[in-house]
Amino acid sequence: MPFILARRSEIQNGSIQITDLFPNVSQRNLVNDPAGQGPFYVRVANIGATGRTRPFIKTNADGSLEFLQQCNGLVAYLIANVEADVGGADDALTVPEAEEIANGILARVRAGQTLTLANINAVCAGVSAASGLDQGDSTGAVSSILSILAGEEYTVNAGVPIQDAGGDFVNGIDPGTLGTTMRSLVPNDSSWKISFSEGTLGGLVSDQPVNLAFAGVKSTTPLLTIYNDDGTIYAG
Repeated sequence: MPFILARRSEIQNGSIQITDLFPNVSQRNLVNDPAGQGPFYVRVANIGATGRTRPFIKTNADGSLEFLQQCNGLVAYLIANVEADVGGADDALTVPEAEEIANGILARVRAGQTLTLANINAVCAGVSAASGLDQGDSTGAVSSILSILAGEEYTVNAGVPIQDAGGDFVNGIDPGTLGTTMRSLVPNDSSWKISFSEGTLGGLVSDQPVNLAFAGVKSTTPLLTIYNDDGTIYAG
């Protein structure tokens, strides 16, 4: 399914809405119309790298590691799902390593670049050798990363293990919970595709007028990017 990602850092939750998607939630016929799509409010990613959202890891008496408290966001997802230094130490990512990877992924969003499996794995490996979403005992997925970047919440509970007493990453299948509150675009629906080609969405994913300010910032950088679920960029 297509994911709408906020490209510019000044975008806040609810500051952009796409109004020309059919049917409108408030106007649709409950009997004849499909589920409402518009208005679509763009949400921003919870990276989870600062303040209360920053993960804290507990070292147990036997040297094993686990989440000290409930954590959410992309950094928590990476720690819970990506093995570090595959073929070497085979351990869990540290919080600073996960933050560096998350920032590297976000940098690609800011630049309007693709987020394929190869792209994300390259970011991971650049921080911790040979690591990646599908490397070693990792359990990550491109679609999950995109969902979090599009504003969905990912939560890991306190006590979830990430590294055993021997220093190896713990392969916890579905160690956290990815929410289902984010409304997504219907892949084969014509409404958002028309909006992309000649409507509101098309204007938001295109270069902005040089003198038009958004949230006080003048920039020609597009406000949004639409990603396919394999991390390629939707181009119409």
